[in-house]
Amino acid sequence: MARILVGYERGDNLGHYRRLVPVAEALAAQGHQVTFFLRNPYDCRAEITRNPLPFIQSPDLVAPNPAERGPKKMGSYSDIMVYCGFGRLETLFPAALAWRTIFDQMRPDLIVCDHSPVVCFAAYGRIPVVQVGDGFTIPPAQDDSFPGFQPKKQATVPSEQILAVMNEVQRRLGGPKVPTVTAPLRTAGRLVCTLKGLDPYKDRRQDPVVGPTEGLQAPMPLPKEPRLFAYLGIEHRITAKLLSALKESALPAGAYVRGMTPEAAKKYTRPGLTFYKSPQPIGQMLASATLAIHHGGSGMCLACCSAGRPQLTLPIHEETLLNSQALGRIGVGTTVSAKELEDGGAAKLAEAEAGPRRRERAAIIAAEIAGAGPFRPMDHILQACRASLGNG
Repeated sequence: MARILVGYERGDNLGHYRRLVPVAEALAAQGHQVTFFLRNPYDCRAEITRNPLPFIQSPDLVAPNPAERGPKKMGSYSDIMVYCGFGRLETLFPAALAWRTIFDQMRPDLIVCDHSPVVCFAAYGRIPVVQVGDGFTIPPAQDDSFPGFQPKKQATVPSEQILAVMNEVQRRLGGPKVPTVTAPLRTAGRLVCTLKGLDPYKDRRQDPVVGPTEGLQAPMPLPKEPRLFAYLGIEHRITAKLLSALKESALPAGAYVRGMTPEAAKKYTRPGLTFYKSPQPIGQMLASATLAIHHGGSGMCLACCSAGRPQLTLPIHEETLLNSQALGRIGVGTTVSAKELEDGGAAKLAEAEAGPRRRERAAIIAAEIAGAGPFRPMDHILQACRASLGNG
């Protein structure tokens, strides 16, 4: 059977890991030799304990100093590639060489990945790649350049500059010339694992949207008594402002804040507000909540939409902003800024929780999602893997 690398190069938290675990398990069940590559194995340690697949650490050669990463404002996916090292020879060459070394040692027959532009580039012309991701991490690649994140946004770094760096790396490593900046992402398989309404490129998408690999909930009746549920990261500056608003609010609430210390929890504790020390079963948390508060990650958006929960989002980067805008378009979510939380955050929480229109829309959307299923993304993913291995 085949040797297959499964994993992700970019991304934090558990969303990418959880999306790929069912894929890795299905491939291993078919007898393939599967090895994970993980960007953040420390964050995934509890999940790894439950799913003990062999894994390696992804090489991370992104500059630790934010001032060195650039570009500060991202207009398209090519700017994310610059962030990952594509903008300069001295960053892309070591990153590509690190992956080439791994490939030479492990000799994979196939790579299944999410949000991994350097992996796709290093494998270009050598190893078949199947991409499995949400709408944001698999941008349309049929044209010579990536579309802007917004109608009026364009890449801040010229594609020609990125392409020149890519081809100099290929020349030094003896790889094939890359014709366009999008070419490395035109992989053997491109399977978008989300719902069409949450795909930021839905109007320009030519790839199959096959549905989520995990995270969908059955529609849940809304509790009669108000209760907030927050899933946040302490490392983001806006989180502290939301926690202050939660403390000031009179609404019952439960929160899991990744990275929060016991000392920080004491600072914000009040009667009726519970801080969980570990991630809680999302279905259980949503069943008792009338409003979900989160940063706008794909997994939380999917879970809340399918459960029928109104959402309040605190976007932290371009992907979560696009997800939040999608929630607004379908009428189930609203976004809050740091300034709004400073100027009457408790009132903003009460307004978001009590909004009748979002409650109605959340129930409608949940019913539509349930009616559109069942989704069978694994069938499509495994078929793409078989075809890429020559067994289609």
